[in-house]
Amino acid sequence: MVRWSELFCNERFILTAIVLNTIVMFLGGFWPGNLWFELSDALFTFIFLFEAVSKIAQHGWKDYWSQGWNRFDFIILIIALPSLAGLFVDDAMMTNSVLALRAMRLFKSFRMVQYIPNIEKLLKGLKLAFRASLLVIMAFIVFLIVFSILTSTIFGKIAPEFFGNPGISIYSIFRLFSIEGWYELPDAIVAHSSSSWGIFARCYFSILMFFGGIIGISLVNSIFVDSMTEDNNDEVLEKLKQIEEKLDQLNQDSTKS
Repeated sequence: MVRWSELFCNERFILTAIVLNTIVMFLGGFWPGNLWFELSDALFTFIFLFEAVSKIAQHGWKDYWSQGWNRFDFIILIIALPSLAGLFVDDAMMTNSVLALRAMRLFKSFRMVQYIPNIEKLLKGLKLAFRASLLVIMAFIVFLIVFSILTSTIFGKIAPEFFGNPGISIYSIFRLFSIEGWYELPDAIVAHSSSSWGIFARCYFSILMFFGGIIGISLVNSIFVDSMTEDNNDEVLEKLKQIEEKLDQLNQDSTKS
């Protein structure tokens, strides 16, 4: 029993299981309902269940739950457990949502992130960057909502597939800000309106794309990236300061001698 417990607590074994589970789920998508893939899928669920049980038995619930990655794994496991019912219930009786729960186990692959060099420093920088750019992001979202409503009001009847209501319009305006295929939006309006409306639409969306897509997105990106690297810049400046102090000390020593 001790050997089995050590096996399921071994990170290399669990990471291997995570990789194999991802491969099996990928291949299983080509043969849905295949019995062997269903059994393999259930096997990995049991492996991750035994992993949680073994770690709790070895370290205790309090120590187990105190680690963020353990909490992450446990929540994913609880969400995925109902998918085991597929072994005992006919697929026709299982809802797609329940069957889809097994895909939640794929999120366990995020555990590999913890082995990235300097990941803690990177996550710290990411947290600081998000805090620093939060107001800018909120302002960008307000900008997006305002112009989504305005655009829906102006072009909703001409191009309802893109601006029929504020909800659809938000997605279309966000697509516009991404600059990918933005020209399709004014072209759709031109195809269903007069030439004057077409000119207005092209000018309107060109200006909106410039301020929202080029300036807006660039501003958010620049503030976010600058905030992430700010901590590293502080470290470099501190090292340069130490070097300058050592050089000054060496100059003073050489002057005295």
